[in-house]
Amino acid sequence: MRRCVLAAVACALSAAVIAGATPAQADPPRIATGWLPYWVTSPAAPQGVASATANADVLTEVSPFWYSATKGGPAGVTVGFNPNFKDAAASASWAMAQLRAAGLSVLPAIADGSGKGTMAAVLANPATRTAHVNDIVSLVVANGYDGIDLDYEQFAFADGRGTWAATQPNWTAFVTELGAALKAQGKLLSVTIPGPCSTTNACGGTNGYWVYDLAGISAAADRIRIMTYDFHYNAPGAIAPIGWVTATAQYAATVVPPAKLSIGIPAYSRSWTVKDGSKFRLTGACPTTGDAYRKLTAMSSTTAAAIPALLATVGVDPATVQWDPASQESWVEYDKPVTWTDAAGAQQTCVARRVMWWVPPQGVLARAQLVGQLGLGSVAFWTIGGEDPGQWSVIRTYAQQLAPAATAVAISAPPTAVFGTNAPISAVVTANGAPVTGVEAALQFQPAGGQWATVQSAGLAADGTVSFAPAFTASGRWRIFVPGAPGRAEQASDPQPVEVTSAVRAVPRKKKAPKGSSLVVRAVARPALARQKLVVQMLAKGTWSAVGRGRANAKGIAKIDIRIGKKGPHQYRVMAQARRGVGPGFSEPFTIKGT
Repeated sequence: MRRCVLAAVACALSAAVIAGATPAQADPPRIATGWLPYWVTSPAAPQGVASATANADVLTEVSPFWYSATKGGPAGVTVGFNPNFKDAAASASWAMAQLRAAGLSVLPAIADGSGKGTMAAVLANPATRTAHVNDIVSLVVANGYDGIDLDYEQFAFADGRGTWAATQPNWTAFVTELGAALKAQGKLLSVTIPGPCSTTNACGGTNGYWVYDLAGISAAADRIRIMTYDFHYNAPGAIAPIGWVTATAQYAATVVPPAKLSIGIPAYSRSWTVKDGSKFRLTGACPTTGDAYRKLTAMSSTTAAAIPALLATVGVDPATVQWDPASQESWVEYDKPVTWTDAAGAQQTCVARRVMWWVPPQGVLARAQLVGQLGLGSVAFWTIGGEDPGQWSVIRTYAQQLAPAATAVAISAPPTAVFGTNAPISAVVTANGAPVTGVEAALQFQPAGGQWATVQSAGLAADGTVSFAPAFTASGRWRIFVPGAPGRAEQASDPQPVEVTSAVRAVPRKKKAPKGSSLVVRAVARPALARQKLVVQMLAKGTWSAVGRGRANAKGIAKIDIRIGKKGPHQYRVMAQARRGVGPGFSEPFTIKGT
């Protein structure tokens, strides 16, 4: 997302030599794809090609990021090598020979570098749209490519949302026509798009980048790659938080056949200067305007492969790198000194406090697991040639263990349960959208700080459902585990926390008492928790108010004195306050009449 695709712009991502991975004895399922930027696909800079060929056993295909659609020509846009790709023809020929020798399919990418509104105008005119289709098909056929990948981002990031309603049907028509024309030549169409979900995980409709019409292009495209990265771009934060990535994948898999989908994984970091309120955190002799100031405060990127060297140059101990479990990303803050020349020509030094976020190999695994969980076609790396080499062993190991079909276990459980009572916990189990039956599911419980243990087992019904009614005696997490079978993976549901609340019984010594007198209420709370606070409450004008307090003994019993303040019948109850992992509980209301 927001790639450096314009003809006059060169990306600033660093290159790093990629170490070859040792292939497994048996080829694992191919669950990865990605882009090879032009700046790492030449004999002088072979990192992208070297990485792709070394890891060809897990790659479905690759997309060299070679071509740009620029303004001009009879079609309104002209497709050619990116102007920044030096010795393009010779380098592309060399790269193709290497990739073909490794058995890889090649679908080069075309980036829209035509500028604001240009491509939208080309697609709006049936004649220029057809001409553009023909140009792309000719490019693919003439060079013997296996297909093409479209990366047309101007609609999203330049044209503005106000144009989307007009652009969407023209874009859909273009993808449909191009897909048909490529298919007639035995070629594939891959389409790379920004996500259909908002930053609040609202998906579909007018959420996300709806101009790309995920449902409308589904039939025509052989591959749809969703750029699930750059969630944070203009401000610090996770660049591909797992919750947003998962929501996007889950939604997309309901609109597009999952096997057509690829979920993007960033193989780069983003770094920002930290702000205190509206001001950047700068110390020393610092500029306030100009290029030096922009250099200090601008967002920057580096390849995942280059992150260790970058952190070393600014003195970051790898042990201080933080792991954010919520986003499944790494982050670290560090001081970056920058030397600049002031108006008087003197050298000055300013230190910027920076924060960097990225997806390390364990984060790559978390995203790759969506392939098995949702039946996706692959994950897609931006980039291949700048990634952390350690990700490949993670991908390969996961691919080797990947079951042909994922099992989905949707659990339903109450958020709270009264101590000693029974309540239902149920699940619906499916694989590839069909009910799973013929196996025993296990209800499992995990107390706080403890291990999972099976409580009950039951067979799945013909509709894939199963239900349990355990007795709740402690707060903790519950899940339903379904064992695997040939052709289907084992799966546990998401853990569901259930808070056990106190079971309280309360009995007054008398049901009548004179106004102003005292009366004892005997309360029993289960489980018995010595010193647990028990409070007698009276209902007045719709509000429960405390009128007496006591503490339970080791048997959970308390005798609480209350004063009868008013004549007439009044409702009372006893509340047991939370203690030792047991939530608050209430007795049934009872009546005392003041005389």
